[in-house]
Amino acid sequence: MGGGIGTVYLKLVLTMFFWGGTFVAARLAVQEAPPFFAASCRFAIAAACLVALTVWHSRRQGGRLPAPRTLREAAILFSLGLTGIFCYNALFFTGLKLTTATNGALIVAINPLLTAVLSALWLRERISPGQAAGLLLSLFGVSIVVAKGSWAVLASLSFNNGDLIMLGAPLCWALYSILGKKALASFTPLAATTYAALFGAAMLIPAAFLEHGAVGGEIPSFTPVGWLAVLQLALLGTVVGFVWWYEGVQRIGAARAAVFVNLVPFFGALQAALFLGEKVVAAQLLGGSLVMAGVYWGSRGRDERCEKGVGSVAAGEGEA
Repeated sequence: MGGGIGTVYLKLVLTMFFWGGTFVAARLAVQEAPPFFAASCRFAIAAACLVALTVWHSRRQGGRLPAPRTLREAAILFSLGLTGIFCYNALFFTGLKLTTATNGALIVAINPLLTAVLSALWLRERISPGQAAGLLLSLFGVSIVVAKGSWAVLASLSFNNGDLIMLGAPLCWALYSILGKKALASFTPLAATTYAALFGAAMLIPAAFLEHGAVGGEIPSFTPVGWLAVLQLALLGTVVGFVWWYEGVQRIGAARAAVFVNLVPFFGALQAALFLGEKVVAAQLLGGSLVMAGVYWGSRGRDERCEKGVGSVAAGEGEA
């Protein structure tokens, strides 16, 4: 964890770049293979790397490998894998098969405020007027993105299916973040995320077999470009992103680090334009600006409790 504060900021910016790139990488991956197969490959690799990292970290600290001691702790870790890995990635990969990486990045940007609202309902955390206003502004921005700026689309409810599926991803991530706060009472962020990845992979792999049985045909495979996309998702978007994110949280605090998350939609749209040739239209610019303004506005009023409970952010696309 060496390096000055400038190094920490650089790593946080690079982490947001990696998380923005997950939308492009996932879009490339699902063009070559079905969603559950792509998600399974991502988390089989990520889980193996996270287990190795957890073992190394435990030995370095001279302690035992962290393990759940009660059924309740095991249930919380399983719920992390269910919500943040299995359900989130099922919606994430399926949605990106049907919509653009740019739209996906802009829609998922609402994650922080949706988490704040569910925390208020579930954990009885106070939601400030600024957070409420920011959420409404972000929701309005998302509606512009989903409707492509057309009132006719809103009136006829003829939305893109991929956009509608992607709307479920922030809800799953919000549940994952709230459950992550409970898990952090007993586990380090690294251990909680490792278990989440393991449980998630254990659910995604059977789902990939069921998916293949339903679709039929040859066993899916990736071209070199597809494998590069999967490795980006697993290594940069999950493992490296996770390590650097928590290094930043430890050095500068959760609230200050969270400001960097607003860069994810920008980097997602930028890389979608560079690597996929997607064009950013006026409705996406307007809607995305409103989403990010709402997130910024809603984040300003957070109190010092943000410095204490960070949640678990392995998938990174929020995140990440």
